[in-house]
Amino acid sequence: MLESVRSLTTLFDTPLQLPPAAFHLLIMGPELFLAQALPKNGNLTIGRADNADIRITDPLASRLHARLHVGEGGLFEIEDIGSINRTKVRDVALEHGARVAVVPGEAVTIGSTILMVQETRAAARNRRVWPHTHFEARIEEECTSGTRNPFAIIRLAVEGNQPAGTVADAISPALRTSDMLALFGPSDYEIFLPATPPELSSAINNDLIGRLRALSIVARTGIACHPRDGQTPEALVARSSERLRGKETPAPVDGVVVEDPRMRRVYALATSAARGTISVLILGETGVGKDVMAQEIHRLSPRAKAPFVAINCAAVSEGLLESELFGHEKGAFTGATEAKAGLLETAPGGTVFLDEIGDMPPKLQATLLRVIQTRQLQRVGSLKTRPIDVRFIAATHRNLEAEIAAGRFRQDLYYRLNGISLDIPPLRERRSEILPLVRSFAAQFAREAGDKPAPEISTDAGRILETYPWKGNVREVRNVVERALLLCDGPEILPEHLPIETMAANAIAFSVPAPGAPMPGPVSAEPAVSANSGGRPTAPADVVDEEKEKILRVLAEHAGNQTQAAKALGIARSTLIARLESYGVPRPRKPGEQTD
Repeated sequence: MLESVRSLTTLFDTPLQLPPAAFHLLIMGPELFLAQALPKNGNLTIGRADNADIRITDPLASRLHARLHVGEGGLFEIEDIGSINRTKVRDVALEHGARVAVVPGEAVTIGSTILMVQETRAAARNRRVWPHTHFEARIEEECTSGTRNPFAIIRLAVEGNQPAGTVADAISPALRTSDMLALFGPSDYEIFLPATPPELSSAINNDLIGRLRALSIVARTGIACHPRDGQTPEALVARSSERLRGKETPAPVDGVVVEDPRMRRVYALATSAARGTISVLILGETGVGKDVMAQEIHRLSPRAKAPFVAINCAAVSEGLLESELFGHEKGAFTGATEAKAGLLETAPGGTVFLDEIGDMPPKLQATLLRVIQTRQLQRVGSLKTRPIDVRFIAATHRNLEAEIAAGRFRQDLYYRLNGISLDIPPLRERRSEILPLVRSFAAQFAREAGDKPAPEISTDAGRILETYPWKGNVREVRNVVERALLLCDGPEILPEHLPIETMAANAIAFSVPAPGAPMPGPVSAEPAVSANSGGRPTAPADVVDEEKEKILRVLAEHAGNQTQAAKALGIARSTLIARLESYGVPRPRKPGEQTD
């Protein structure tokens, strides 16, 4: 028999108690969270039937849906035994009768239920609490790996002055060996959950909250999932922070900072475009504020009182994106138990913002083009068309002309969307706006906290902030300021409240002296052009030599392993590779690996 441990919608006072077995099976669904001890070997059937060894109540599960094969030594296989809606492993639906190996910690999906084999630990081992810089490097490495594997991060804010060890000990049983716990600020933690889909991250989150409650520790959490909530570290941290503060949607446009002359010209053009009905294409790097610009255009347009609907084309799979945009009829696909209107239908008379349009699959590009041309859409599974009245604003960080040349983006759709284009410059090219942005975010977070006035920015911190290249742009500024306010307990934000190690690794260079010593001016992020540099900016030779020597030394200590060396340096692997290339040092390659 299964032992009910915790409902996903109700947190009990007792923490999750796992059965005394070498391995157990977690069963997580919309209304259940169960733990089942597994035998050392044998087979267990899974389904809705009363005689199933593992009974689940998911309506998408068949009476006898799958069979779990347990072998000696922790070997596991899952078999689909003729289910209607199939069993999925690694997002691939199994053929009837097919058996595939699964490892502990890997998700098996049946309808909306997730099953996962886990090793039963008699007692939780001491879990290390990592520094924030290591957490940032791990997230960046995951985001730049080139895969779309799901993972999640959780922001955890604990009330009261609870020792970090107490919090770590309390929540460790809810975390897996591969999960990473780090310190964001005083009584504020961050958790990395690799290879974790949204449903499982919610279950883990509920479990750790329940464990803290069992110790009378009050805590709040915010979850962000990749790629659904963002594809960069800055976007994910910002989304988790918004949810931690109880904001399910980004804050409305308020007090937009426009001080740079180039930005003034962009906003003047946006204001003119807002008055008409022409489609707008917003270009710019990730995090520059393309979504803010889109909201501002809507706010200034005649459609301002109608809905503003946004969808990130890069964060949704192709099958779901089609249904999200255009809607579907009942029975159009597995799981479509009722008809649903698409986002284009939910914004009558309003604005539809298609973020990261450059990541839209080619098939959907053709469908979207027809919708824009005819102003009519056809739901998935329907033979009828429906009229729509929306204005389209699209945005992308990609070079669409290059995407067209490569055959990845339709030229006719580009012309339809590009009625007028607005190119937002990166923050490093509009440095006059950096400190006003910092002050604006500091005032916002202090106002939300309500317990102290916004601190000023010290001269030394201001120099660091102004010369840092801000590859994550405005979104990165917001994340840095939020953490600085957690660390700052005085009237000023000081260099020690900033992520100096991360900023030093990503900037050209700057140094922070010992306490009490005068603060030297940081090396400019836009240094003078050398006479023999071919027009490229160059850093001072002594700075380059010192950094180069350190990187090569650490790389040698790790036998040329770039991933391990990057972790030891506290930077992302991509940053390490960029540094090696900038020094003209051939990076270590595996035998047989081709050079560029």
